Amino acid sequence: MKQLKKRMVSMMLILLLLVTAIPAMPVEVQAAAPGRVTGFSAVYMQGKTKISWKKARGAKKYEIYRSTNGKTFKKVKTVKTRSWKDTKKGELWYKVRAVNGKSKGAFSAAKSVYTLRGWIPFRVQGNSFISAGTSIFPIALWNDGGKKVSFIGNSKDGRNMKTHPIMVYNKQTGQFEKTVFTNQSYYAGALCNAAGETNIRTHILKRKGKYKIYVAGLGMIYPYVNAYDDSSKYAYYIITYFKVGGRKYSPTVSNEPTAKKDYMVQRVK
Repeated sequence: MKQLKKRMVSMMLILLLLVTAIPAMPVEVQAAAPGRVTGFSAVYMQGKTKISWKKARGAKKYEIYRSTNGKTFKKVKTVKTRSWKDTKKGELWYKVRAVNGKSKGAFSAAKSVYTLRGWIPFRVQGNSFISAGTSIFPIALWNDGGKKVSFIGNSKDGRNMKTHPIMVYNKQTGQFEKTVFTNQSYYAGALCNAAGETNIRTHILKRKGKYKIYVAGLGMIYPYVNAYDDSSKYAYYIITYFKVGGRKYSPTVSNEPTAKKDYMVQRVK
């Protein structure tokens, strides 16, 4: 019996030595999943799409995904900041998720943008019987997106014109001018032809290239608005609308000296 006890004690000592000799394995602690990205936006300006978002809880980095059809997304960049600029052209969708080590948060809602540029070269006077004296703004456009773009005019029955707001910015006061007759914050603009006739439903651009559309400034009658042509004091801004498929985008264009960089396109519906 004594011998058996000695053997058991010896075995226990050997086991104890073995356990203490084996190094402890490190335990990997998984970081808590970061929060979902919110406040996500995508805007095309100055030849680049700028995407930005709010800070997500627990985020160390952010993964940016891009798609050309809104369905299949691929990761294109990982950043530590809360914005990124993309030079790719077309109709593009983006989404972002926060990352903390191996933990990943939920994706933001996807946002799309269409790469179209535009600016206002000058203002002219309408020359049709209907539009005589009305201001007409030719808008030069570059369709870089490679898809058919439909600028929105009248409804199917020729009524219910889509308003394309025309704003006059006073550089000296830093405010937008009120309209001459109605004291509104903008003039109602309507898609028109070169003569100023607004009875057009849409203006369709082909897939790529340089084009021109026209917007009539309703109520912007000569000579009452002539002073606005002084580019040292005033600048025109026009908000227009177009559709690609069922998606609606809004480009804002200007006649500023840096106008070719001042355009801004974003999705509105």
